[in-house]
Amino acid sequence: MKKYSKNKLKKKRGLKFLIVLLVILFVVGIALLSFVLLNKKVVYGKVDNSAKNVSDDIASNSYPVLINNLVIGGVYNNTWVSKDRYYNKSKNKASTEINVYTNEGKAGTYVIKTVNNNPSNNSYNVSIDSTNLIDEYLAVRKSDNNIMQTTAYRNINVSQADIDAVKDALSYRKLFNSSVKINSKHEVRLSDSVNGTIICATNESKKSNGVYSAVVYVDERGNASCVKYSYIKDLDDASDWPIYSFKFVGDINEDGTSEIVIQETKEFEVIYDILEYRNGKFVEVLSASTKIK
Repeated sequence: MKKYSKNKLKKKRGLKFLIVLLVILFVVGIALLSFVLLNKKVVYGKVDNSAKNVSDDIASNSYPVLINNLVIGGVYNNTWVSKDRYYNKSKNKASTEINVYTNEGKAGTYVIKTVNNNPSNNSYNVSIDSTNLIDEYLAVRKSDNNIMQTTAYRNINVSQADIDAVKDALSYRKLFNSSVKINSKHEVRLSDSVNGTIICATNESKKSNGVYSAVVYVDERGNASCVKYSYIKDLDDASDWPIYSFKFVGDINEDGTSEIVIQETKEFEVIYDILEYRNGKFVEVLSASTKIK
Protein backbone atom coordinates (compact mmCIF):
# COMPACT_ATOMS: atom_id res chain seq x y z
CA MET A 1 0.00 0.00 0.00
CA LYS A 2 1.47 3.37 -1.08
CA LYS A 3 2.06 5.87 1.64
CA TYR A 4 0.05 9.12 1.36
CA SER A 5 2.34 12.12 0.72
CA LYS A 6 1.18 15.70 1.06
CA ASN A 7 4.33 16.98 -0.69
CA LYS A 8 3.72 14.80 -3.77
CA LEU A 9 0.09 15.96 -3.90
CA LYS A 10 1.17 19.59 -3.71
CA LYS A 11 3.71 19.05 -6.52
CA LYS A 12 1.07 17.45 -8.74
CA ARG A 13 -1.35 20.30 -8.12
CA GLY A 14 1.42 22.82 -8.76
CA LEU A 15 2.35 21.09 -12.01
CA LYS A 16 -1.29 21.06 -13.17
CA PHE A 17 -1.63 24.75 -12.32
CA LEU A 18 1.56 25.56 -14.26
CA ILE A 19 0.38 23.59 -17.30
CA VAL A 20 -3.01 25.36 -17.26
CA LEU A 21 -1.28 28.74 -16.90
CA LEU A 22 1.05 28.01 -19.83
CA VAL A 23 -1.91 26.93 -21.99
CA ILE A 24 -3.78 30.13 -21.11
CA LEU A 25 -0.73 32.27 -21.92
CA PHE A 26 -0.27 30.41 -25.22
CA VAL A 27 -3.93 30.95 -26.20
CA VAL A 28 -3.78 34.63 -25.21
CA GLY A 29 -0.54 35.06 -27.17
CA ILE A 30 -2.06 33.47 -30.29
CA ALA A 31 -5.17 35.65 -29.89
CA LEU A 32 -3.09 38.84 -29.60
CA LEU A 33 -0.93 37.87 -32.58
CA SER A 34 -4.04 37.16 -34.66
CA PHE A 35 -5.57 40.45 -33.52
CA VAL A 36 -2.54 42.41 -34.71
CA LEU A 37 -2.07 40.48 -37.98
CA LEU A 38 -5.73 40.42 -39.03
CA ASN A 39 -6.68 44.03 -38.20
CA LYS A 40 -5.65 46.20 -41.13
CA LYS A 41 -7.59 49.26 -39.93
CA VAL A 42 -8.46 50.33 -36.38
CA VAL A 43 -10.50 53.42 -35.46
CA TYR A 44 -11.39 54.54 -31.93
CA GLY A 45 -13.40 57.44 -30.55
CA LYS A 46 -16.53 57.83 -28.43
CA VAL A 47 -19.46 59.23 -30.44
CA ASP A 48 -22.88 60.51 -29.33
CA ASN A 49 -25.35 60.62 -32.25
CA SER A 50 -28.26 62.14 -30.31
CA ALA A 51 -27.88 65.43 -32.25
CA LYS A 52 -29.42 63.67 -35.25
CA ASN A 53 -32.64 62.90 -33.34
CA VAL A 54 -33.57 66.19 -31.66
CA SER A 55 -37.16 67.41 -31.84
CA ASP A 56 -38.41 69.77 -34.55
CA ASP A 57 -38.84 72.49 -31.92
CA ILE A 58 -35.18 72.30 -30.86
CA ALA A 59 -33.97 72.07 -34.46
CA SER A 60 -36.08 75.02 -35.64
CA ASN A 61 -34.74 77.27 -32.87
CA SER A 62 -31.12 76.17 -33.20
CA TYR A 63 -28.29 78.53 -34.10
CA PRO A 64 -25.41 77.43 -36.33
CA VAL A 65 -21.96 76.29 -35.30
CA LEU A 66 -19.54 77.22 -38.09
CA ILE A 67 -15.92 76.50 -38.83
CA ASN A 68 -14.33 78.19 -41.84
CA ASN A 69 -17.66 78.76 -43.68
CA LEU A 70 -18.72 75.16 -43.05
CA VAL A 71 -21.82 74.27 -41.01
CA ILE A 72 -20.78 71.74 -38.36
CA GLY A 73 -24.22 71.64 -36.74
CA GLY A 74 -26.34 73.74 -34.43
CA VAL A 75 -27.06 74.46 -30.77
CA TYR A 76 -30.19 75.41 -28.87
CA ASN A 77 -30.48 75.69 -25.09
CA ASN A 78 -27.22 73.68 -24.59
CA THR A 79 -28.54 70.92 -26.89
CA TRP A 80 -26.54 69.81 -29.93
CA VAL A 81 -28.27 69.69 -33.34
CA SER A 82 -26.83 67.84 -36.34
CA LYS A 83 -25.95 69.77 -39.50
CA ASP A 84 -28.81 68.14 -41.42
CA ARG A 85 -31.42 68.92 -38.75
CA TYR A 86 -30.15 72.51 -38.53
CA TYR A 87 -30.21 73.06 -42.30
CA ASN A 88 -33.61 71.45 -42.87
CA LYS A 89 -35.44 72.96 -39.88
CA SER A 90 -33.73 76.00 -38.40
CA LYS A 91 -35.16 79.48 -38.91
CA ASN A 92 -31.79 81.02 -38.01
CA LYS A 93 -29.97 81.08 -41.33
CA ALA A 94 -29.58 84.17 -43.55
CA SER A 95 -29.40 87.49 -41.61
CA THR A 96 -28.45 85.69 -38.38
CA GLU A 97 -25.78 87.49 -36.36
CA ILE A 98 -22.79 85.41 -35.25
CA ASN A 99 -19.77 85.91 -33.02
CA VAL A 100 -16.56 84.89 -34.78
CA TYR A 101 -13.47 83.60 -32.96
CA THR A 102 -9.97 82.82 -34.10
CA ASN A 103 -7.17 81.28 -32.08
CA GLU A 104 -6.39 84.80 -30.89
CA GLY A 105 -9.87 85.16 -29.36
CA LYS A 106 -13.01 87.01 -30.41
CA ALA A 107 -12.66 88.60 -33.87
CA GLY A 108 -16.01 90.38 -34.03
CA THR A 109 -19.70 90.04 -34.83
CA TYR A 110 -20.84 89.36 -38.40
CA VAL A 111 -24.00 88.46 -40.28
CA ILE A 112 -24.69 85.29 -42.27
CA LYS A 113 -25.54 86.18 -45.87
CA THR A 114 -26.36 82.72 -47.26
CA VAL A 115 -26.51 79.07 -46.23
CA ASN A 116 -26.24 76.67 -49.15
CA ASN A 117 -26.51 72.93 -49.59
CA ASN A 118 -23.56 71.33 -51.39
CA PRO A 119 -24.76 67.79 -52.31
CA SER A 120 -21.52 66.84 -54.04
CA ASN A 121 -19.65 67.47 -50.77
CA ASN A 122 -22.45 66.31 -48.49
CA SER A 123 -21.99 69.62 -46.71
CA TYR A 124 -23.60 72.98 -45.99
CA ASN A 125 -21.63 76.15 -46.63
CA VAL A 126 -22.18 79.75 -45.52
CA SER A 127 -21.08 83.16 -46.64
CA ILE A 128 -20.75 86.02 -44.17
CA ASP A 129 -20.42 89.79 -44.52
CA SER A 130 -16.65 89.83 -44.20
CA THR A 131 -13.88 89.63 -46.75
CA ASN A 132 -10.91 90.03 -44.41
CA LEU A 133 -11.08 86.87 -42.28
CA ILE A 134 -7.79 85.33 -43.32
CA ASP A 135 -7.46 83.17 -40.19
CA GLU A 136 -9.35 79.97 -39.52
CA TYR A 137 -12.41 80.69 -37.43
CA LEU A 138 -15.07 79.20 -35.18
CA ALA A 139 -18.46 80.95 -35.06
CA VAL A 140 -21.57 80.66 -32.86
CA ARG A 141 -24.68 82.75 -32.24
CA LYS A 142 -24.27 86.37 -31.19
CA SER A 143 -24.35 86.79 -27.42
CA ASP A 144 -22.67 88.78 -24.69
CA ASN A 145 -20.85 85.64 -23.57
CA ASN A 146 -17.26 85.16 -24.66
CA ILE A 147 -16.98 81.43 -25.38
CA MET A 148 -13.21 81.65 -25.71
CA GLN A 149 -12.18 83.51 -22.55
CA THR A 150 -8.83 81.70 -22.49
CA THR A 151 -7.25 80.48 -25.70
CA ALA A 152 -5.29 77.24 -25.89
CA TYR A 153 -1.59 77.67 -25.20
CA ARG A 154 0.66 75.74 -27.56
CA ASN A 155 3.51 74.28 -25.52
CA ILE A 156 6.57 73.54 -27.65
CA ASN A 157 8.42 71.80 -24.83
CA VAL A 158 7.97 68.04 -25.29
CA SER A 159 9.25 65.84 -22.48
CA GLN A 160 9.70 62.12 -21.92
CA ALA A 161 6.69 62.35 -19.59
CA ASP A 162 4.57 63.45 -22.58
CA ILE A 163 5.78 60.49 -24.65
CA ASP A 164 5.08 58.12 -21.73
CA ALA A 165 1.60 59.63 -21.36
CA VAL A 166 0.83 58.91 -25.02
CA LYS A 167 2.05 55.33 -24.63
CA ASP A 168 -0.14 54.88 -21.55
CA ALA A 169 -3.15 56.22 -23.43
CA LEU A 170 -2.53 53.95 -26.43
CA SER A 171 -2.81 50.92 -24.11
CA TYR A 172 -3.23 47.70 -26.16
CA ARG A 173 -2.99 49.76 -29.36
CA LYS A 174 0.78 49.79 -28.89
CA LEU A 175 0.64 46.27 -30.34
CA PHE A 176 0.06 47.85 -33.77
CA ASN A 177 2.76 50.50 -33.50
CA SER A 178 4.48 51.58 -30.29
CA SER A 179 6.67 54.45 -31.52
CA VAL A 180 5.60 57.99 -30.61
CA LYS A 181 6.15 61.31 -32.36
CA ILE A 182 4.40 64.27 -30.73
CA ASN A 183 3.23 66.77 -33.35
CA SER A 184 1.55 69.30 -31.06
CA LYS A 185 0.82 69.89 -27.39
CA HIS A 186 -1.78 72.38 -26.15
CA GLU A 187 -2.58 73.41 -22.59
CA VAL A 188 -6.37 73.84 -22.39
CA ARG A 189 -8.73 75.20 -19.75
CA LEU A 190 -12.09 73.42 -19.92
CA SER A 191 -13.70 75.06 -16.88
CA ASP A 192 -12.78 76.92 -13.70
CA SER A 193 -11.74 73.64 -12.09
CA VAL A 194 -10.63 71.52 -15.07
CA ASN A 195 -7.36 72.05 -16.91
CA GLY A 196 -5.37 69.60 -19.00
CA THR A 197 -3.22 68.97 -22.04
CA ILE A 198 -4.23 67.87 -25.53
CA ILE A 199 -1.50 65.98 -27.37
CA CYS A 200 -1.64 65.07 -31.06
CA ALA A 201 0.76 62.27 -31.95
CA THR A 202 1.72 59.88 -34.72
CA ASN A 203 4.22 57.07 -35.01
CA GLU A 204 7.81 57.87 -35.85
CA SER A 205 8.62 57.66 -39.55
CA LYS A 206 9.48 54.16 -40.75
CA LYS A 207 9.16 52.73 -37.25
CA SER A 208 7.23 49.50 -36.65
CA ASN A 209 4.20 48.28 -38.55
CA GLY A 210 1.70 50.54 -40.35
CA VAL A 211 0.92 54.12 -39.29
CA TYR A 212 -1.34 55.69 -36.68
CA SER A 213 -2.58 59.09 -35.58
CA ALA A 214 -3.90 59.80 -32.09
CA VAL A 215 -5.32 62.52 -29.86
CA VAL A 216 -4.55 62.12 -26.16
CA TYR A 217 -5.85 64.05 -23.15
CA VAL A 218 -3.74 64.33 -20.01
CA ASP A 219 -5.47 65.73 -16.91
CA GLU A 220 -3.84 67.76 -14.14
CA ARG A 221 -3.02 64.60 -12.17
CA GLY A 222 -1.16 63.13 -15.14
CA ASN A 223 -3.85 60.58 -16.07
CA ALA A 224 -3.78 60.01 -19.83
CA SER A 225 -6.71 58.83 -21.97
CA CYS A 226 -7.16 58.23 -25.68
CA VAL A 227 -9.56 60.67 -27.33
CA LYS A 228 -9.21 59.57 -30.95
CA TYR A 229 -7.11 56.93 -32.65
CA SER A 230 -6.79 55.74 -36.23
CA TYR A 231 -4.40 53.04 -37.46
CA ILE A 232 -3.89 51.64 -40.94
CA LYS A 233 -1.62 48.75 -41.79
CA ASP A 234 -1.44 49.02 -45.58
CA LEU A 235 -0.09 52.39 -46.70
CA ASP A 236 -1.65 51.83 -50.12
CA ASP A 237 -5.00 52.60 -48.44
CA ALA A 238 -3.70 55.69 -46.64
CA SER A 239 -5.91 58.09 -48.65
CA ASP A 240 -8.72 57.21 -46.23
CA TRP A 241 -6.51 57.55 -43.15
CA PRO A 242 -6.73 60.82 -41.15
CA ILE A 243 -4.04 62.83 -39.44
CA TYR A 244 -5.49 64.55 -36.35
CA SER A 245 -4.71 68.12 -35.34
CA PHE A 246 -6.03 70.41 -32.61
CA LYS A 247 -7.93 73.52 -33.78
CA PHE A 248 -9.96 75.29 -31.05
CA VAL A 249 -11.19 75.16 -27.47
CA GLY A 250 -14.32 77.07 -26.43
CA ASP A 251 -17.65 76.77 -24.64
CA ILE A 252 -19.62 76.33 -27.85
CA ASN A 253 -22.95 75.33 -26.26
CA GLU A 254 -22.48 77.76 -23.32
CA ASP A 255 -22.99 75.19 -20.58
CA GLY A 256 -19.97 76.20 -18.52
CA THR A 257 -17.54 73.59 -19.87
CA SER A 258 -15.49 74.11 -23.02
CA GLU A 259 -15.42 71.75 -25.97
CA ILE A 260 -12.46 71.02 -28.23
CA VAL A 261 -12.38 71.01 -32.03
CA ILE A 262 -10.25 68.41 -33.79
CA GLN A 263 -9.47 68.38 -37.50
CA GLU A 264 -9.06 65.12 -39.43
CA THR A 265 -7.08 65.64 -42.62
CA LYS A 266 -7.32 62.95 -45.28
CA GLU A 267 -5.93 62.99 -48.82
CA PHE A 268 -9.17 64.28 -50.36
CA GLU A 269 -11.24 65.34 -47.35
CA VAL A 270 -11.17 67.47 -44.20
CA ILE A 271 -13.38 66.63 -41.23
CA TYR A 272 -14.09 68.83 -38.21
CA ASP A 273 -15.17 67.15 -34.98
CA ILE A 274 -16.54 68.87 -31.88
CA LEU A 275 -15.93 66.89 -28.71
CA GLU A 276 -17.61 67.48 -25.36
CA TYR A 277 -15.95 66.72 -22.02
CA ARG A 278 -18.06 64.34 -19.93
CA ASN A 279 -17.02 62.57 -16.73
CA GLY A 280 -13.33 62.78 -17.54
CA LYS A 281 -13.71 61.65 -21.17
CA PHE A 282 -14.22 63.39 -24.52
CA VAL A 283 -17.23 62.44 -26.65
CA GLU A 284 -17.79 63.52 -30.26
CA VAL A 285 -21.13 65.37 -30.49
CA LEU A 286 -20.93 67.07 -33.91
CA SER A 287 -18.97 66.36 -37.07
CA ALA A 288 -18.91 67.66 -40.64
CA SER A 289 -16.67 67.17 -43.64
CA THR A 290 -15.75 68.88 -46.87
CA LYS A 291 -13.88 67.66 -49.93
CA ILE A 292 -10.44 69.02 -50.75
CA LYS A 293 -10.28 70.35 -54.28
